[in-house]
Amino acid sequence: MSDLVDRLRRWTHAVEAAAASDLLDEAAAEIERLRLTVDERQALERLIPQTETYNPRWAQTLRGLVERTR
Repeated sequence: MSDLVDRLRRWTHAVEAAAASDLLDEAAAEIERLRLTVDERQALERLIPQTETYNPRWAQTLRGLVERTR
C-alpha cells in the first residue's frame, strides 16, 4: 500500500478520480491517530525544560512535535 500523502496528492491531479470519501475517511483516521492526547502533551511539555539543559537540539525537536500536533 502506498503512502497516504502520495495517494492524496495523486488523487488531486487525477483526471478521472474516483469519489474521495474512502480516501478522506482514511486521512481523517490517520490525523486522529497522530494527535497527541492531553497526557502525552503534558508529559512532553514537562520534559522539554529538563531536556534543554543537556541536549537543546532534542528539546527543540520535542517543541516542534508538540506544535505540529496541536
